[in-house]
Amino acid sequence: MKRRNRPQPSQPTFDYQGALNRITTRIRRSLELQEILSTTAIETRAFLDTDRVKIYRFQSDDSGEVIAEARSGKRLPSLQGLNFPASDIPPHARTLFVKARSRVIVDVASQRKMLSHLDDPETGASLGAGHLRYMPVDACHAEYLAAMGVCSSLVLPILHHNQLWGLLVSHHAEPRQYSQDELQVVQLLVDQVSIAIAQANLLSQARQQVHYEATINHISRLLHAPYDIVKIRQSVLDETVKAFQGNGGRLYVNADITGNAAQLYTCGVQPTLAQIEESQFWQQVMGVSAGKPLESCDLLSQALFKKSEQSDDDFLDQPTTTPQIHSIQDLYQNPQLQFLAPAFETTSIRSIVIVPLQYRQQCIGCLSIFRQEIDTETLWAGQWHEDERNLRPRQSFKMWREVKKGLAQEWTTDEIKLAHALGTHLYMAMMQRRVENMIRHQASHDRLTGLPNRLLFDERLSLALAYAHQQGEMLAVMFLDLDRFKVINDTLGHAIGDQLLQQVAQRISGCLKKSDTIARWGGDEFTLILPQIDSANDATKIAKRIIGTLNASFNCGEQEFHVTTSIGIALAPYDGEDAETLLKNADTAMYRAKQQGKNNFQLYAADMNTQALEQLVLANDLYKALNRGEFLLHYQPQVNLKTGEIVGTEALVRWQHPERGMIPPNQFIPLAEETGQIGAIGEWVLQTACAQNRAWQEAGYPPIRVAVNLSARQFQQQNLAQLIYRVLTETGLEAQYLEVEITESIAMQNIYVTIAVLNELRAMGVHISMDDFGTGYSSLATLKRFPLHTLKVDREFVKDLPTSSKDAALIQAIVTLGHGLDLDVIAEGVETIEQQEFLRSIGCDAMQGYLFSKPLPAAAAAQRCFNLNPQ
Repeated sequence: MKRRNRPQPSQPTFDYQGALNRITTRIRRSLELQEILSTTAIETRAFLDTDRVKIYRFQSDDSGEVIAEARSGKRLPSLQGLNFPASDIPPHARTLFVKARSRVIVDVASQRKMLSHLDDPETGASLGAGHLRYMPVDACHAEYLAAMGVCSSLVLPILHHNQLWGLLVSHHAEPRQYSQDELQVVQLLVDQVSIAIAQANLLSQARQQVHYEATINHISRLLHAPYDIVKIRQSVLDETVKAFQGNGGRLYVNADITGNAAQLYTCGVQPTLAQIEESQFWQQVMGVSAGKPLESCDLLSQALFKKSEQSDDDFLDQPTTTPQIHSIQDLYQNPQLQFLAPAFETTSIRSIVIVPLQYRQQCIGCLSIFRQEIDTETLWAGQWHEDERNLRPRQSFKMWREVKKGLAQEWTTDEIKLAHALGTHLYMAMMQRRVENMIRHQASHDRLTGLPNRLLFDERLSLALAYAHQQGEMLAVMFLDLDRFKVINDTLGHAIGDQLLQQVAQRISGCLKKSDTIARWGGDEFTLILPQIDSANDATKIAKRIIGTLNASFNCGEQEFHVTTSIGIALAPYDGEDAETLLKNADTAMYRAKQQGKNNFQLYAADMNTQALEQLVLANDLYKALNRGEFLLHYQPQVNLKTGEIVGTEALVRWQHPERGMIPPNQFIPLAEETGQIGAIGEWVLQTACAQNRAWQEAGYPPIRVAVNLSARQFQQQNLAQLIYRVLTETGLEAQYLEVEITESIAMQNIYVTIAVLNELRAMGVHISMDDFGTGYSSLATLKRFPLHTLKVDREFVKDLPTSSKDAALIQAIVTLGHGLDLDVIAEGVETIEQQEFLRSIGCDAMQGYLFSKPLPAAAAAQRCFNLNPQ
């Protein structure tokens, strides 16, 4: 039977659009770039039904790596993970891939290739899918493919941001033709890959941003955690090193003005040089000049870093007033680190980033992060020997492994930005802490000397007393006051006074142990705590040491002078068990030291409070005495030793207290000086003495001079001459019958002012005497400049005459000196005939003392001075 020929069914048309939609949908379901590339390779191979599809990505050195691959069976070997040298793809081919988006189809058997340009390589204009060119395949390329077992290949470029990102390559072990529809679908898939790469980069950046913010938030929470500052800073360093995948790090915090020393926190591997932050390189990175303190600006300056980046090569050539993140990609390749490199040689540290904690010139430290060296492995296609691997044509695709050891890990731009942000947060948190510490420090410390103030002293004294009571120990409290410090402030100015107080604080601190406390109580007063002493002798030794060290001269500017101190000491528990009582008693003892002549110390005694109370009551009564008319003057005559005539009289103030009776001047004059009442009392004395002398003259008595003592406070009054002129005018006494007496110590406080005032008084006709001569510290060169009339020899030189040869020699020298300066000389305190005769024998002009008369009231003085018979 004859077989009938049946018509063959027609082949259905392939649904390319459906296939494209299906493939792109599957690709888009992938999120990670590697998954997208792998899916693209699988779907493309399945669509083309070829033996192998690979995606080849270019590296920064133009070499390439197969990062995704799909195979059918084992007809072609796997190339996954292999790297190919840059020479495998010639430069002209790379150029065409970018400019013309070339697609290359090679048929090894026919030695022909089809080249399809989507864009004009010259103009960049689109040429359409039909622009095809056929040409012989390069013999080298054909042999290259044959060596891999490939008979046909299809290559399409993968572009990203107009750069050659990689290639999609399809290989088949048999000849294979590609239709325009297939090429169009594969091209669209490649375009999808380009889009996926861009999306993956955006996703990577978003993840990087999330990581960036999470790291900053985590560090920020640590910085403001309610923990101990040491724990906080150590935790921040540990977490920062971890965030940067470092193997070590350092947080250096420099010293501050509140007295905190520089601090160093470390983590992981460290260089062998412990103080590396103090090296010139690190300080230059921090913007600190050699030898300049790390902190030189106002602590209250609050601002953010001005972000900037700079390369290793030109970093140190730029100004360092703004903070610079300094990344060292390889410390052994950095010329500025050649002297520090030995500190890292025994470690695995290879790269460093240094973050200065600084704004402008306000540097508070730095953060340094270290990274260890790494080893890399690269799988290459070909033989190990380079000359064999690159022979034409390639003879082998056998894998070989390249291992590189001791490579540095680079710091990326994103890591530098993160380091900047962390440095800013760390700087601001530390500055906030410093400002808070400074505020607390200022609240509890004296701003001039830096010593604790009253508030902190009271706290420390209370704690020390509690501990001493618990342990059954003794402690001492000292109250220290500088003698005559007000004179320095008034004459030399407060600036010099402040410098002196700073030097005094330093000297006293140098006399103490670390466990002792010194505080500035106020003005020129200091208080001290000496805990854990065994006896009062321990405290007195410290007091002697302080007095001794303050006796040495001080230099403030161009001024050189001496300062003394008076110290009071109270012991716990004997002189008080609470802070208030101890301080009160130490203060009382200090005033006793001043009463004892200053420049000494006194231990508190129980009777001091009684005496202090008496002084307080006396001071209160002194305020009322002048208004109540309780003061009166006594007059002591001055006798010419040659003629026996009365040449003058000295007015001496007395206080007739309504309850205590007559109070001598040595009890109330110092009190009047201290309370400031001496000015009013002195003016009353001057007015009363001048009025009395004028009254004597009006009564017909022979005119004599009346001498009035001027206190230091009176002499410092700017209107002293005007005051004396007014008193003379009001009383009608001629100026020649008034004598003013000043002491050496008053005259020497300000020599120029003294000379000016005395010249003004002398011009008025007032007689001028220097009292207590020989007990002060005037120099002969200065003495001759004073416009004096008389020297008064102090009674201390007279009392032992003529039995003391030394006093006799001194008085004779004073008389000779006075006469040599054309001055009269009067000796005070003459009480015996022998004293009188000796003074007459050496030519002394006059005397004053109990031998002739004690100080008398006005009526009795008139009888004694003018030889009147009592009524």
